[in-house]
Amino acid sequence: MDPVTLATVTSAITVLGTKVAEGLASGAGKSIWESVLKIFKWDAAPPVDGLAQATAEHLQAHPNHVAQTIQVLRQDTGSVGMLVGRIDAEKVVVAQSIHTINM
Repeated sequence: MDPVTLATVTSAITVLGTKVAEGLASGAGKSIWESVLKIFKWDAAPPVDGLAQATAEHLQAHPNHVAQTIQVLRQDTGSVGMLVGRIDAEKVVVAQSIHTINM
């Protein structure tokens, strides 16, 4: 699996899971989180301090869950949705350098 996709999806899931655990997620966020748990077939979420590692390990072991998870995460209208909004699980384009033009 592409390391950029793995890192981005892991980050998005970690952000969402942390918001839910802290009681800061909206109703929609909680619903999206429940969908992620179903995709992963997790009965309960891992502890917040181990969520990123558990997520990355799961995605590496089950790469077929990546596309499903991205589709679910895109439903979020906040930061989580923005993190995965441009990811195509089949093809990821990464800028090697960004040039700024000052006028």
